[in-house]
Amino acid sequence: MTNKIMGLATCFNRKEKTITALKSLCEKNPEVDFSFVICDDNSSDGTAQALSEFPNTCVVMGDGNSFYSGGMRLAMARALEILDGDSGSIGYPDYILLFNDDVDFYDGAIQGLIERSKNKHNENAIFVGPTCEDDLKSLSYGGIERKSNFAPKFRIVKADGPEGRKVNTFNANCVLVPTHLFVKTGIMDEVYNHSLGDFDYGYMLVRKGGEIFVSDEYVGVCPNNSEEGTWNDPKLKRSIRFKKKESIKGVPFGEFFHYLLKNYNFLTAVIFSLTPYARILIGK
Repeated sequence: MTNKIMGLATCFNRKEKTITALKSLCEKNPEVDFSFVICDDNSSDGTAQALSEFPNTCVVMGDGNSFYSGGMRLAMARALEILDGDSGSIGYPDYILLFNDDVDFYDGAIQGLIERSKNKHNENAIFVGPTCEDDLKSLSYGGIERKSNFAPKFRIVKADGPEGRKVNTFNANCVLVPTHLFVKTGIMDEVYNHSLGDFDYGYMLVRKGGEIFVSDEYVGVCPNNSEEGTWNDPKLKRSIRFKKKESIKGVPFGEFFHYLLKNYNFLTAVIFSLTPYARILIGK
């Protein structure tokens, strides 16, 4: 039986990578019937035109200031509209696939996630596909496991066996969500502009009854973003680090406080929304 999947992603000015990701998903998972809803955040390289020519793909346009979380919200909102109309000619999907367009997917990666999800015999099982670095061995993104219920410390993990490993939330580079759970949960929190949206969305899914598992097999290559030149780079001047931290692509105070308050508690939010500034001041 063919599984139907609706893939959701956001992109900006990397046409070749975006189209390659869509093609690889379709061509490397022949037993899956894909449709896509992609937010193009007003790219200037012809991405939107290329996407409009790709089969079974709905393109949602951003204004150039959507960034990751904003772009995903636009894609999610359009997907919900399509699903509410019973998805028209596309056909109602079994799963929603949240993915990044810079993942170089492996053969059969999504089929493998579907099999692991079905083997759980749990209609609310969410499966995260971990990705690796260029060395094809080191974990880059995957399931997120809390180290503490008070401090917002975490580890990125993959499973040791095909049954999967239960985790708290995820990096949304490749996440398979049952459609009924996606509909029940809705879109990412409006507070986030860029980062934290996927972490928070994992917690939202769990609150709606989802259980998140990370797979034992890499789904593809997606190198981790370097911290060099970001607010986490101790080589930068303090003033530059402060500015970068509060920028949209950093971790602005208001967004981080909201995330901690929502997913931990008030004391955690107060203490740990301030600790990044202490780190910058002491040069760490």
